[in-house]
Amino acid sequence: MSRVLSLVVGMSMFLFAGVASADEKKDTVVDMMDGAVSHYESVGQDQAFQDFAKKGGDFNKGEFYVFVTEINNGKLVFHGANEKLVGKNLSKLKDTDGKHFVTEMRTVATGPGVGWVDYKWTHPETKKIAQKHTYVKRSGDVYFGIGYFD
Repeated sequence: MSRVLSLVVGMSMFLFAGVASADEKKDTVVDMMDGAVSHYESVGQDQAFQDFAKKGGDFNKGEFYVFVTEINNGKLVFHGANEKLVGKNLSKLKDTDGKHFVTEMRTVATGPGVGWVDYKWTHPETKKIAQKHTYVKRSGDVYFGIGYFD
């Protein structure tokens, strides 16, 4: 009987840890976003982008990285995980389910100015398509995105 109880307790702890992990990731993203936007507004775009690009720095930690898009033309001006995307207009981009997630991000940025967008994207560490949850926040004529993967 104690073996069954141990198994149930162990599974409960595992399930709880999964929920806590998602909550921790969400909190990490929101905290990073507040810091990134504040940093951008205080030091300017050039310095902020240099700081955002530093792997292992405050704004670029594995799956947690900043990207920045111009609101008016949809051009990506910074991406912490894939610099090859910089300069491209990704507004017509769809995820593997056909969702126009970049358009949705712009809608969030131009509407409430802050919010979450869910879509499928390539995980920067595993290189596999995974569910991503991105927090979007507007600052002036750009919007920032930082997300986490399930």
